[in-house]
Amino acid sequence: MTDTTNNPTIPTTSEPTMPTTMPYHWEMFQLIRQNTYAGFRFFSPANMRFSKSRIQSVPPYKGRVFVTSEKPWGSRGYYERVYSVRCIKPCGRIATLDRFDTRYHAHTFAKAYAAENFVRVGNESMQLPPETKMV
Repeated sequence: MTDTTNNPTIPTTSEPTMPTTMPYHWEMFQLIRQNTYAGFRFFSPANMRFSKSRIQSVPPYKGRVFVTSEKPWGSRGYYERVYSVRCIKPCGRIATLDRFDTRYHAHTFAKAYAAENFVRVGNESMQLPPETKMV
């Protein structure tokens, strides 16, 4: 019987996953195109019109993170505009990271989140692996 506890060729569940890469989006239209070509409808005119959405005009932070604003609908009509920080995944799906009451706070969080989690390598955006802390 062999001892597999210290065998480096057998992966364990505690090993960090490989970083994910995708094309670096220099402009918002590239990000929108990836989402649309993947078959998702996040940026469709009907969805944008329904929630009165707007997207940022500056390039995505680190090629992936961006800010949208929406006016939610309630029983008394539309409420105040809210700002959502979102991130595109390599599969093209859009993930919501957090929501804010002000545009300034949303963009500040988006810049910090992108700087902490993504890096540009050539023409690709690579997700940094999470830090593992030894205790």
